[in-house]
Amino acid sequence: MSEKLPISVLLLARDEAGELARLIPALSFAREIVVVWDPRGRAEAREAAERHGARVSAREFAGFGPQRQFALAQCREPWVLWIDADELPAPGFEAAVRGWIAATSAAGATLMRHTWFLGRRIRFCGWRGERVLRLFRRERARFDDALVHERLILEGAREDLPAAIEHHSYATMDQCLIKMDRYGRAGAEKAWRAGRRAGALDFVIRPPVRFLRQYVLQAGFLDGARGWLLCSLAASQVLIKYGLLWDRTRSERGGEGSP
Repeated sequence: MSEKLPISVLLLARDEAGELARLIPALSFAREIVVVWDPRGRAEAREAAERHGARVSAREFAGFGPQRQFALAQCREPWVLWIDADELPAPGFEAAVRGWIAATSAAGATLMRHTWFLGRRIRFCGWRGERVLRLFRRERARFDDALVHERLILEGAREDLPAAIEHHSYATMDQCLIKMDRYGRAGAEKAWRAGRRAGALDFVIRPPVRFLRQYVLQAGFLDGARGWLLCSLAASQVLIKYGLLWDRTRSERGGEGSP
């Protein structure tokens, strides 16, 4: 058996008992797996993480950025791998990471991410060639405090690592609709806190612009029916975000600004 790598895996969880039972054994190359569990979720998720050897801390979810920063503070190894419960390392992942860590002087690495939608990998819609910063030196990184679409702030150089993670976030339409609503609402709250306001034209124009960008400019039509559906859902998420932001703006102004 190969020696475990000096990596803490950083995971957030709430209700993903089945996903954790599948993912954590696939991370056996890491010395430590840190799971921060939202206690408003099902206890089965915490039990699954602990049963498979993870170290679990409970903290009520208050946005992705703050939650991941809290999780980062629980990590003890010199390297951290950030992965989500609906992701899996692709074949060859361990070997690529092992060789890279042994040779690099960089502060972090980007990984390829392949996203699956309703049982099929999406190759266009803006997801082609997607790279994400997910492996980094613990002492040279921190997360911002964004409620959604959080950013990892890295001090130092990054490199592209020839390793991939498989993202299985949208297995059913129910999951898609739940995530669309959650991210749309979180996006509106994030924009509001940042001082942004919206007019009616925002939710009239921005959703179709998002659809056209992903479906036409980013060749989502090449993903067939799934491409159409995915781009439509992305536009609907934008509609939720700006509809909510417009409604709060209207209320702030005493009900003015109705179309």
